[in-house]
Amino acid sequence: MKSIVLAFVFAMMLLTTNLASAQNLPPSTSIDVKVLPAYSYKADDGTTVVLGEVENDMASPVNNVSIGVSFEDDNNNVIEYKTGTTLLQVIPAGGKGQFMISSKADSSITQVSVKLAGFRSSPDKPQVLSISNGIVKVSDGLLFSVNIKNNGALTSANTKLYFISYDAFQRVVGIGVSEPINIDSGKQAQVSISDTLNPKARSYAVVAESDSYQSKISGITNIQITLPVMVSNTVATDVQGNAYSSIPVGSQVKITSNIRYAIGNSTQPFVYYVEVKQFGGQVDFIGKYEGVFLDTNAQSVSVIWTPQSSGSYYIETYVWTPDDIPLSSAGTRINLALVQ
Repeated sequence: MKSIVLAFVFAMMLLTTNLASAQNLPPSTSIDVKVLPAYSYKADDGTTVVLGEVENDMASPVNNVSIGVSFEDDNNNVIEYKTGTTLLQVIPAGGKGQFMISSKADSSITQVSVKLAGFRSSPDKPQVLSISNGIVKVSDGLLFSVNIKNNGALTSANTKLYFISYDAFQRVVGIGVSEPINIDSGKQAQVSISDTLNPKARSYAVVAESDSYQSKISGITNIQITLPVMVSNTVATDVQGNAYSSIPVGSQVKITSNIRYAIGNSTQPFVYYVEVKQFGGQVDFIGKYEGVFLDTNAQSVSVIWTPQSSGSYYIETYVWTPDDIPLSSAGTRINLALVQ
């Protein structure tokens, strides 16, 4: 079994959303402006959402970037065709602009194809907005806070912040957008974004744009993670639930924990792992229990272990998704002394 280490396996951590599918779509290229591989999923309302980026490899900025998306069924029949634009009004030379385009609600849509539909040359938009003190807090969702400073000579009108989530393949899998604000010249403002957590997310970036100005896109490294499952009251008993005064070798030991999922109105499959180690660190046993969280009520889960030799042992417990994304930190360590 994979080492149960919650280091920045930020394999996050976390909570599944309603993601339905994802396609690795071939890039669509026109000159040096191209659509990068996109990501799609089925939303709760039945629409299909497509997220992606357009990369500008030209030596000058572009604007009015248009993306066309064909929403198709299993037989490649087009159910709906929609066009949209990048969220950034101007994509700087060497930069990227993100897009988010949704279909109508239709269960027959099972795949998408994405193409670049057009763009125009654009004057530069000065990158005089600076972003600092960005913190991502991850629990049952995403909360991002940042300071935006206007270093330009004019008021930064209708300033929006875009918070972008990327998966391990650097596809866009989430975009959060703030409400527009005005920032006077030389002043700064704090902006926060709450967004749905995508468990596929591995990294984050942020960029700001107003009517007159932009910031540079920058990665976020300050990430605070609070996992959504609590593990408590772990005990080791006989199979009837009676406490052992000492545990005989060859006897069955029932290891039980209470686990609780902090997110309401959501189902979440889980795997409860029990790892028994000798005090020297050698793993003696790994067991698991598979189940589903249906609500926020605590549930009791158990695994049976039969010790084969005397000695001193300890127990650690974890809760992960079936896809090996941690849902909890390690439960309280339980020490055991076995006698023959």
